[in-house]
Amino acid sequence: MALLALGMMLMYSAELTLIVVISVALYAALRWIFYQPLRIASQERLILAAKENTHFVETVRAIVPLKLFGRETERKARWQNLKQDVVNRDARTEKLTILIKAANSTIIGLQGLIVFYIGAGLVLRNALTVGMLMAFISYAATFAGRMVSLVDMLINLKMLGLHAERLSDIVLEPAEPTITWESDLSRISPSITLRDVKFRYADGEPWILDGVNLHIPAGQSVALVGPSGCGKTTMCKILLGLLAPTEGEVMVDGIPIRQLGLQAYRKLVGTVMQDDVLLAGSIIDNISFFDSRCEYAGVARCARLAAVHEEIAAMPMGYQTLVGDMGSSLSGGQKQRILLARALYKSPKVLALDEATSHLDIQNEQLVNAALSAMALTRIMVAHRPETINSADRVVGINGGKMHELRPAPLVI
Repeated sequence: MALLALGMMLMYSAELTLIVVISVALYAALRWIFYQPLRIASQERLILAAKENTHFVETVRAIVPLKLFGRETERKARWQNLKQDVVNRDARTEKLTILIKAANSTIIGLQGLIVFYIGAGLVLRNALTVGMLMAFISYAATFAGRMVSLVDMLINLKMLGLHAERLSDIVLEPAEPTITWESDLSRISPSITLRDVKFRYADGEPWILDGVNLHIPAGQSVALVGPSGCGKTTMCKILLGLLAPTEGEVMVDGIPIRQLGLQAYRKLVGTVMQDDVLLAGSIIDNISFFDSRCEYAGVARCARLAAVHEEIAAMPMGYQTLVGDMGSSLSGGQKQRILLARALYKSPKVLALDEATSHLDIQNEQLVNAALSAMALTRIMVAHRPETINSADRVVGINGGKMHELRPAPLVI
Protein backbone atom coordinates (compact mmCIF):
# COMPACT_ATOMS: atom_id res chain seq x y z
CA MET A 1 0.00 0.00 0.00
CA ALA A 2 2.87 2.37 0.79
CA LEU A 3 4.57 1.74 -2.54
CA LEU A 4 1.29 2.11 -4.45
CA ALA A 5 0.54 5.39 -2.67
CA LEU A 6 4.11 6.59 -3.36
CA GLY A 7 3.71 5.88 -7.07
CA MET A 8 0.44 7.83 -7.22
CA MET A 9 2.01 10.75 -5.33
CA LEU A 10 4.90 10.94 -7.80
CA MET A 11 2.40 11.11 -10.65
CA TYR A 12 0.86 14.22 -9.08
CA SER A 13 3.93 16.11 -7.78
CA ALA A 14 7.55 15.09 -7.15
CA GLU A 15 8.07 18.25 -5.03
CA LEU A 16 5.26 17.43 -2.61
CA THR A 17 6.26 13.75 -2.58
CA LEU A 18 9.77 14.71 -1.43
CA ILE A 19 8.29 16.59 1.53
CA VAL A 20 6.24 13.56 2.59
CA VAL A 21 9.21 11.18 2.22
CA ILE A 22 11.43 13.53 4.29
CA SER A 23 8.83 13.63 7.09
CA VAL A 24 8.66 9.83 7.18
CA ALA A 25 12.49 9.64 7.21
CA LEU A 26 12.54 12.09 10.14
CA TYR A 27 10.14 9.85 12.06
CA ALA A 28 12.27 6.79 11.32
CA ALA A 29 15.39 8.64 12.53
CA LEU A 30 13.54 9.70 15.67
CA ARG A 31 12.51 6.12 16.42
CA TRP A 32 16.09 4.97 15.93
CA ILE A 33 17.37 7.67 18.33
CA PHE A 34 14.85 6.58 20.97
CA TYR A 35 15.45 2.85 20.35
CA GLN A 36 18.37 2.44 22.74
CA PRO A 37 16.74 4.27 25.70
CA LEU A 38 13.53 2.31 25.11
CA ARG A 39 15.48 -0.96 24.91
CA ILE A 40 17.28 -0.22 28.18
CA ALA A 41 13.97 0.66 29.83
CA SER A 42 12.38 -2.56 28.58
CA GLN A 43 15.36 -4.59 29.76
CA GLU A 44 15.15 -3.05 33.24
CA ARG A 45 11.42 -3.77 33.29
CA LEU A 46 12.00 -7.46 32.48
CA ILE A 47 14.56 -7.80 35.28
CA LEU A 48 12.41 -5.96 37.84
CA ALA A 49 9.30 -7.95 36.90
CA ALA A 50 11.27 -11.22 37.20
CA LYS A 51 12.46 -10.25 40.68
CA GLU A 52 8.93 -9.35 41.75
CA ASN A 53 7.43 -12.56 40.37
CA THR A 54 10.15 -14.69 41.95
CA HIS A 55 9.66 -13.00 45.31
CA PHE A 56 5.89 -13.51 45.14
CA VAL A 57 6.09 -17.22 44.23
CA GLU A 58 8.78 -17.75 46.87
CA THR A 59 6.56 -16.09 49.46
CA VAL A 60 3.60 -18.32 48.64
CA ARG A 61 5.80 -21.43 48.82
CA ALA A 62 7.28 -20.36 52.18
CA ILE A 63 4.07 -19.14 53.80
CA VAL A 64 4.31 -21.62 56.72
CA PRO A 65 7.78 -20.59 57.97
CA LEU A 66 6.88 -16.93 57.37
CA LYS A 67 3.90 -17.27 59.69
CA LEU A 68 5.85 -19.26 62.27
CA PHE A 69 8.65 -16.67 62.36
CA GLY A 70 6.22 -13.73 62.21
CA ARG A 71 7.78 -12.22 59.08
CA GLU A 72 4.61 -11.63 57.07
CA THR A 73 4.75 -7.83 57.38
CA GLU A 74 8.41 -7.53 56.33
CA ARG A 75 7.89 -9.92 53.44
CA LYS A 76 4.80 -8.07 52.26
CA ALA A 77 6.62 -4.73 52.46
CA ARG A 78 9.50 -6.14 50.43
CA TRP A 79 7.10 -7.44 47.77
CA GLN A 80 5.30 -4.07 47.64
CA ASN A 81 8.64 -2.29 47.11
CA LEU A 82 9.49 -4.65 44.25
CA LYS A 83 6.03 -4.14 42.75
CA GLN A 84 6.44 -0.38 43.06
CA ASP A 85 9.77 -0.60 41.22
CA VAL A 86 7.96 -2.31 38.33
CA VAL A 87 5.20 0.33 38.32
CA ASN A 88 7.76 3.17 38.39
CA ARG A 89 9.68 1.60 35.51
CA ASP A 90 6.42 1.22 33.57
CA ALA A 91 5.66 4.90 34.17
CA ARG A 92 9.07 6.01 32.87
CA THR A 93 8.72 3.74 29.85
CA GLU A 94 5.26 5.13 29.16
CA LYS A 95 6.70 8.66 29.21
CA LEU A 96 9.09 7.65 26.43
CA THR A 97 6.21 6.13 24.48
CA ILE A 98 4.09 9.27 24.87
CA LEU A 99 7.04 11.42 23.76
CA ILE A 100 7.46 9.29 20.63
CA LYS A 101 3.73 9.53 19.85
CA ALA A 102 3.80 13.29 20.37
CA ALA A 103 6.81 13.62 18.05
CA ASN A 104 5.00 11.52 15.44
CA SER A 105 1.91 13.70 15.64
CA THR A 106 4.06 16.83 15.37
CA ILE A 107 5.98 15.58 12.33
CA ILE A 108 2.84 14.39 10.52
CA GLY A 109 1.02 17.62 11.41
CA LEU A 110 3.84 19.81 10.13
CA GLN A 111 4.05 17.67 7.01
CA GLY A 112 0.34 18.27 6.36
CA LEU A 113 0.68 22.02 6.83
CA ILE A 114 3.74 22.25 4.54
CA VAL A 115 2.13 20.06 1.88
CA PHE A 116 -1.06 22.15 2.00
CA TYR A 117 0.89 25.43 1.85
CA ILE A 118 3.14 24.45 -1.06
CA GLY A 119 0.27 22.62 -2.77
CA ALA A 120 -1.86 25.78 -2.59
CA GLY A 121 0.95 27.64 -4.38
CA LEU A 122 1.03 24.98 -7.08
CA VAL A 123 -2.74 25.31 -7.50
CA LEU A 124 -2.38 29.10 -7.89
CA ARG A 125 0.27 28.52 -10.56
CA ASN A 126 -2.06 26.03 -12.29
CA ALA A 127 0.47 23.22 -11.76
CA LEU A 128 -2.21 21.28 -9.84
CA THR A 129 -5.96 21.42 -9.62
CA VAL A 130 -7.78 21.50 -6.27
CA GLY A 131 -9.03 17.98 -6.88
CA MET A 132 -5.51 16.75 -7.61
CA LEU A 133 -4.23 18.38 -4.39
CA MET A 134 -6.97 16.71 -2.34
CA ALA A 135 -6.16 13.36 -3.97
CA PHE A 136 -2.46 13.87 -3.23
CA ILE A 137 -3.16 14.65 0.43
CA SER A 138 -5.22 11.45 0.67
CA TYR A 139 -2.42 9.34 -0.85
CA ALA A 140 0.13 11.12 1.38
CA ALA A 141 -1.87 10.18 4.48
CA THR A 142 -1.98 6.55 3.30
CA PHE A 143 1.75 6.48 2.56
CA ALA A 144 2.75 8.12 5.86
CA GLY A 145 0.43 5.92 7.92
CA ARG A 146 1.68 2.69 6.32
CA MET A 147 5.35 3.70 6.60
CA VAL A 148 4.98 4.74 10.26
CA SER A 149 3.37 1.37 11.01
CA LEU A 150 6.21 -0.40 9.19
CA VAL A 151 8.86 1.51 11.16
CA ASP A 152 7.09 0.74 14.44
CA MET A 153 6.83 -2.94 13.53
CA LEU A 154 10.55 -3.14 12.67
CA ILE A 155 11.46 -1.51 16.00
CA ASN A 156 9.19 -3.91 17.89
CA LEU A 157 10.68 -6.84 16.01
CA LYS A 158 14.16 -5.71 17.01
CA MET A 159 12.96 -5.40 20.63
CA LEU A 160 12.19 -9.13 20.62
CA GLY A 161 15.94 -9.64 20.80
CA LEU A 162 15.67 -8.78 24.52
CA HIS A 163 13.67 -11.91 25.21
CA ALA A 164 15.90 -14.00 22.96
CA GLU A 165 18.98 -12.83 24.88
CA ARG A 166 17.40 -13.77 28.23
CA LEU A 167 16.55 -17.22 26.90
CA SER A 168 19.79 -17.79 25.01
CA ASP A 169 21.59 -19.48 27.93
CA ILE A 170 18.87 -22.13 27.96
CA VAL A 171 18.00 -22.32 24.27
CA LEU A 172 21.61 -22.52 23.06
CA GLU A 173 22.61 -25.15 25.63
CA PRO A 174 23.20 -28.43 23.78
CA ALA A 175 20.33 -30.87 24.29
CA GLU A 176 20.96 -34.11 26.11
CA PRO A 177 21.87 -36.77 23.51
CA THR A 178 18.90 -39.01 22.72
CA ILE A 179 20.66 -41.62 20.58
CA THR A 180 19.93 -45.16 21.78
CA TRP A 181 22.36 -47.80 20.55
CA GLU A 182 21.02 -50.67 22.63
CA SER A 183 17.45 -51.86 22.08
CA ASP A 184 17.52 -55.16 24.00
CA LEU A 185 17.89 -53.98 27.61
CA SER A 186 16.93 -57.36 29.07
CA ARG A 187 20.41 -58.69 28.43
CA ILE A 188 22.12 -55.81 30.28
CA SER A 189 23.50 -56.85 33.66
CA PRO A 190 23.06 -54.08 36.30
CA SER A 191 26.72 -53.88 37.28
CA ILE A 192 28.08 -50.34 37.46
CA THR A 193 31.67 -49.20 37.16
CA LEU A 194 33.23 -45.77 37.69
CA ARG A 195 36.65 -45.44 36.11
CA ASP A 196 38.93 -42.52 37.09
CA VAL A 197 35.93 -40.21 37.53
CA LYS A 198 36.67 -36.58 38.27
CA PHE A 199 34.08 -33.83 38.59
CA ARG A 200 33.92 -30.13 39.33
CA TYR A 201 31.24 -27.60 38.50
CA ALA A 202 33.51 -25.07 36.74
CA ASP A 203 37.12 -24.54 35.74
CA GLY A 204 39.15 -23.23 38.65
CA GLU A 205 36.84 -24.69 41.29
CA PRO A 206 38.00 -27.52 43.57
CA TRP A 207 37.36 -31.11 42.56
CA ILE A 208 34.20 -32.55 44.11
CA LEU A 209 35.30 -36.03 43.01
CA ASP A 210 38.97 -36.60 42.29
CA GLY A 211 39.87 -39.85 40.55
CA VAL A 212 37.09 -42.11 41.86
CA ASN A 213 37.18 -45.80 40.94
CA LEU A 214 34.30 -48.03 42.00
CA HIS A 215 32.81 -51.30 40.80
CA ILE A 216 29.34 -52.38 41.99
CA PRO A 217 28.50 -55.96 40.96
CA ALA A 218 24.95 -56.76 39.87
CA GLY A 219 22.62 -57.28 42.83
CA GLN A 220 24.88 -55.66 45.40
CA SER A 221 23.75 -52.85 47.71
CA VAL A 222 26.21 -50.04 48.42
CA ALA A 223 25.83 -47.26 50.97
CA LEU A 224 27.62 -43.97 50.20
CA VAL A 225 28.50 -42.19 53.42
CA GLY A 226 30.46 -39.13 54.42
CA PRO A 227 30.07 -35.62 55.82
CA SER A 228 27.50 -33.26 54.33
CA GLY A 229 28.78 -31.57 51.18
CA CYS A 230 31.42 -34.22 50.45
CA GLY A 231 29.92 -35.10 47.05
CA LYS A 232 27.61 -38.06 47.74
CA THR A 233 24.62 -36.59 45.88
CA THR A 234 26.89 -35.38 43.08
CA MET A 235 28.26 -38.89 42.68
CA CYS A 236 24.72 -40.30 42.67
CA LYS A 237 23.76 -37.88 39.88
CA ILE A 238 26.82 -38.90 37.87
CA LEU A 239 25.82 -42.55 38.29
CA LEU A 240 22.37 -41.66 36.93
CA GLY A 241 23.71 -39.70 33.97
CA LEU A 242 22.26 -36.41 35.24
CA LEU A 243 25.77 -34.95 35.40
CA ALA A 244 28.56 -35.80 32.99
CA PRO A 245 31.93 -36.42 34.66
CA THR A 246 34.60 -33.84 33.89
CA GLU A 247 37.01 -36.71 33.36
CA GLY A 248 36.62 -40.48 33.36
CA GLU A 249 33.59 -42.53 32.48
CA VAL A 250 30.64 -44.43 33.96
CA MET A 251 29.83 -47.90 32.59
CA VAL A 252 26.98 -50.35 33.04
CA ASP A 253 27.77 -53.97 32.24
CA GLY A 254 31.05 -52.72 30.79
CA ILE A 255 29.29 -50.36 28.34
CA PRO A 256 29.77 -46.56 28.75
CA ILE A 257 26.34 -45.09 29.49
CA ARG A 258 26.78 -42.47 26.78
CA GLN A 259 27.28 -45.29 24.31
CA LEU A 260 24.35 -47.25 25.72
CA GLY A 261 22.17 -44.12 25.50
CA LEU A 262 20.95 -42.12 28.47
CA GLN A 263 17.28 -42.81 27.77
CA ALA A 264 17.92 -46.54 27.52
CA TYR A 265 20.06 -46.51 30.67
CA ARG A 266 17.42 -44.67 32.69
CA LYS A 267 14.84 -47.30 31.79
CA LEU A 268 16.94 -49.64 33.95
CA VAL A 269 17.05 -47.25 36.91
CA GLY A 270 14.55 -46.30 39.60
CA THR A 271 15.34 -43.27 41.75
CA VAL A 272 14.30 -41.36 44.85
CA MET A 273 16.29 -38.13 45.02
CA GLN A 274 16.56 -35.53 47.78
CA ASP A 275 14.63 -32.95 45.77
CA ASP A 276 12.03 -35.34 44.31
CA VAL A 277 8.47 -34.02 44.20
CA LEU A 278 4.99 -35.38 43.74
CA LEU A 279 2.78 -33.87 41.08
CA ALA A 280 -0.79 -32.62 41.43
CA GLY A 281 -3.08 -35.61 40.97
CA SER A 282 -4.10 -38.78 42.79
CA ILE A 283 -1.82 -41.18 44.64
CA ILE A 284 -2.27 -43.85 41.96
CA ASP A 285 -1.32 -41.28 39.32
CA ASN A 286 1.88 -40.41 41.18
CA ILE A 287 2.94 -44.00 41.87
CA SER A 288 2.41 -44.95 38.21
CA PHE A 289 3.78 -41.55 37.17
CA PHE A 290 0.61 -40.93 35.15
CA ASP A 291 0.98 -44.15 33.16
CA SER A 292 -2.16 -44.39 30.99
CA ARG A 293 -1.98 -48.21 31.13
CA CYS A 294 -1.35 -48.60 34.84
CA GLU A 295 -2.99 -51.43 36.75
CA TYR A 296 -4.19 -51.17 40.33
CA ALA A 297 -2.57 -54.50 41.29
CA GLY A 298 0.88 -53.33 40.19
CA VAL A 299 0.51 -50.00 41.99
CA ALA A 300 -0.69 -51.71 45.19
CA ARG A 301 2.20 -54.21 45.06
CA CYS A 302 4.75 -51.38 44.88
CA ALA A 303 2.97 -49.54 47.70
CA ARG A 304 3.19 -52.67 49.87
CA LEU A 305 6.91 -52.95 49.19
CA ALA A 306 7.26 -49.31 50.24
CA ALA A 307 5.23 -50.00 53.44
CA VAL A 308 2.59 -47.39 52.60
CA HIS A 309 -0.31 -49.50 51.28
CA GLU A 310 -2.17 -49.72 54.61
CA GLU A 311 -2.04 -45.96 55.14
CA ILE A 312 -3.31 -45.28 51.62
CA ALA A 313 -6.11 -47.85 52.00
CA ALA A 314 -7.19 -46.14 55.23
CA MET A 315 -7.70 -42.82 53.46
CA PRO A 316 -11.34 -41.99 52.53
CA MET A 317 -10.59 -42.09 48.80
CA GLY A 318 -7.81 -44.68 48.93
CA TYR A 319 -5.54 -44.56 45.91
CA GLN A 320 -7.75 -41.85 44.36
CA THR A 321 -6.80 -39.44 47.17
CA LEU A 322 -5.43 -36.19 45.74
CA VAL A 323 -1.94 -35.38 46.96
CA GLY A 324 -2.24 -31.59 46.52
CA ASP A 325 0.41 -29.22 45.25
CA MET A 326 3.79 -31.01 45.40
CA GLY A 327 2.35 -33.50 47.90
CA SER A 328 1.35 -30.85 50.43
CA SER A 329 -1.49 -32.99 51.85
CA LEU A 330 0.87 -35.83 52.87
CA SER A 331 3.38 -36.20 55.67
CA GLY A 332 7.08 -36.28 54.89
CA GLY A 333 7.27 -40.03 55.54
CA GLN A 334 4.23 -40.79 53.37
CA LYS A 335 5.65 -38.68 50.57
CA GLN A 336 8.98 -40.51 50.67
CA ARG A 337 7.34 -43.93 50.62
CA ILE A 338 5.09 -42.97 47.71
CA LEU A 339 8.20 -41.75 45.87
CA LEU A 340 9.82 -45.11 46.61
CA ALA A 341 6.74 -46.94 45.31
CA ARG A 342 6.97 -44.79 42.17
CA ALA A 343 10.60 -45.85 41.70
CA LEU A 344 9.70 -49.53 42.14
CA TYR A 345 6.81 -49.27 39.68
CA LYS A 346 9.37 -49.03 36.86
CA SER A 347 10.57 -52.56 37.73
CA PRO A 348 14.14 -51.25 37.69
CA LYS A 349 17.34 -53.25 37.74
CA VAL A 350 19.16 -50.47 39.59
CA LEU A 351 17.68 -48.50 42.49
CA ALA A 352 19.32 -45.20 43.51
CA LEU A 353 18.17 -43.74 46.84
CA ASP A 354 19.38 -40.36 48.05
CA GLU A 355 18.30 -40.06 51.71
CA ALA A 356 15.08 -41.82 50.68
CA THR A 357 14.20 -42.95 54.24
CA SER A 358 15.30 -39.85 56.17
CA HIS A 359 11.70 -38.99 57.18
CA LEU A 360 10.65 -42.51 58.18
CA ASP A 361 10.28 -43.84 61.69
CA ILE A 362 12.50 -46.76 62.66
CA GLN A 363 9.77 -49.37 62.20
CA ASN A 364 8.83 -48.27 58.68
CA GLU A 365 12.49 -47.87 57.76
CA GLN A 366 13.14 -51.46 58.83
CA LEU A 367 10.17 -52.68 56.81
CA VAL A 368 11.32 -50.82 53.71
CA ASN A 369 14.93 -51.98 54.06
CA ALA A 370 13.82 -55.61 54.55
CA ALA A 371 11.59 -55.46 51.46
CA LEU A 372 14.33 -53.94 49.31
CA SER A 373 16.96 -56.40 50.57
CA ALA A 374 14.77 -59.28 49.39
CA MET A 375 14.67 -57.89 45.83
CA ALA A 376 17.24 -58.73 43.16
CA LEU A 377 18.33 -55.14 42.67
CA THR A 378 21.57 -53.25 42.49
CA ARG A 379 21.08 -50.61 45.18
CA ILE A 380 23.01 -47.36 45.58
CA MET A 381 22.07 -45.55 48.78
CA VAL A 382 23.20 -42.14 49.97
CA ALA A 383 22.59 -42.39 53.69
CA HIS A 384 23.41 -41.09 57.15
CA ARG A 385 21.07 -43.21 59.27
CA PRO A 386 22.59 -46.37 60.84
CA GLU A 387 19.58 -48.59 59.97
CA THR A 388 19.96 -47.89 56.25
CA ILE A 389 23.75 -48.11 56.31
CA ASN A 390 23.70 -51.44 58.15
CA SER A 391 21.31 -52.89 55.54
CA ALA A 392 23.95 -52.43 52.80
CA ASP A 393 26.37 -55.12 51.61
CA ARG A 394 29.15 -52.53 51.30
CA VAL A 395 29.81 -49.15 52.81
CA VAL A 396 31.85 -46.66 50.78
CA GLY A 397 33.06 -43.42 52.31
CA ILE A 398 33.65 -40.19 50.38
CA ASN A 399 35.80 -37.40 51.78
CA GLY A 400 37.92 -34.76 50.12
CA GLY A 401 36.97 -36.03 46.68
CA LYS A 402 38.45 -39.45 47.40
CA MET A 403 36.67 -42.75 47.97
CA HIS A 404 37.56 -45.51 50.41
CA GLU A 405 35.93 -48.74 51.57
CA LEU A 406 34.64 -48.91 55.17
CA ARG A 407 34.50 -52.37 56.68
CA PRO A 408 32.67 -53.32 58.76
CA ALA A 409 29.77 -50.91 58.29
CA PRO A 410 29.93 -48.25 61.01
CA LEU A 411 27.06 -48.15 63.48
CA VAL A 412 26.99 -44.34 63.71
CA ILE A 413 27.76 -41.79 61.00
